[in-house]
Amino acid sequence: MANKTEILDAALVALRQGETLTLDSVAAHAGLTKPGIVHHFKTKGALTVAVVERLMDLWELDLNGRVDDNADARARLRAYVEFAFTSDLDPSDLALLSDARLRDKLNELWIERLAPWFGEDITADPVELASIRAARLLADGAWFDRALGTVDFSESDRSAILTIALELTERTTRS
Repeated sequence: MANKTEILDAALVALRQGETLTLDSVAAHAGLTKPGIVHHFKTKGALTVAVVERLMDLWELDLNGRVDDNADARARLRAYVEFAFTSDLDPSDLALLSDARLRDKLNELWIERLAPWFGEDITADPVELASIRAARLLADGAWFDRALGTVDFSESDRSAILTIALELTERTTRS
């Protein structure tokens, strides 16, 4: 019998292959019956939340591997920008958009788990904060695009945009 992590990984495979996240699709990928999935996740909503949490666990593993234990907010933001531009992302990375009824709950979860990587606590200076937010928005756009595969940038174009985003993370108004 598959454990919870194996079931969640099977759900990510289903999403990766363009399938809708359902108890049946996850059961098929996990080699279980629908009651076998329900044994671990009582509802589709509970499964969806757990899938998003598993996805964020994987993202955080990657992000934490990009910084040392004493990383400051700017280093964490740079790690997020690099992650968004260089990680292997696919449709499963959009799991947080998979159920409109859970949008608020999944958005709160996203903010709670990933806010430390967005650089919002670097400065109160409005100009510097605008640069930090611009870098974050570039990274969010890269993350979304890479997960959907909608724009076919060359590696040199992607690298040039990444350089701009990283430069924005370093922009300060201090002299």
